[in-house]
Amino acid sequence: MKEIKNTQRKYLTGTPRITTNRLLLREIKISDAEEIYSCWMQDREVSRYMWWKASSNIEETRSFVNFELEQIKNEKWYRWIIELKETGRIIGTCMIFFNEEDKEKHWDISYNLGREFWGNGYVTEAMKAVMNFGESILGIRECVTYYAKVNTNSAKVLHKLGFIDEKTIPYECNGGEIVTEGVLCRYRSGTSRATE
Repeated sequence: MKEIKNTQRKYLTGTPRITTNRLLLREIKISDAEEIYSCWMQDREVSRYMWWKASSNIEETRSFVNFELEQIKNEKWYRWIIELKETGRIIGTCMIFFNEEDKEKHWDISYNLGREFWGNGYVTEAMKAVMNFGESILGIRECVTYYAKVNTNSAKVLHKLGFIDEKTIPYECNGGEIVTEGVLCRYRSGTSRATE
């Protein structure tokens, strides 16, 4: 993994492996496509509050994997596959990236799990490690993200990570086909995180 320095932050190219108590976070591989498809990309319940839209066409999953492989050397885009250490099963994905599409350009996060693995604290565990990576390695001091107001489970995860709600905004799901009420929330370095 090559380190890149500039006057503002220290960047890394490549996705580093991160381990937690129960999880392995690793870079995506071309061979992951079928497991990604069966775990979450064909599931409308998983995609309900996500920007992407569930699909019954596995070729769309392969296109997603190819896109992510092209981003591995992008110093502002870090995507991980989440695996259970005990079994090696893929259970979801998470990322931290620099969002240049918003008017207020900022670091952002995203995550999702296969429905089978909801309710076990895996996302919080993975994202605490990702946020630690962002702060200690990338030097990120502030992060902004959004969630659908009705998605109270995601709100709980973000609040445990130390994000603070700021304002209500329109929130687009499924490629913009659905617009609902959302919340913009912000994390600032030094904010305490929940221990559970």
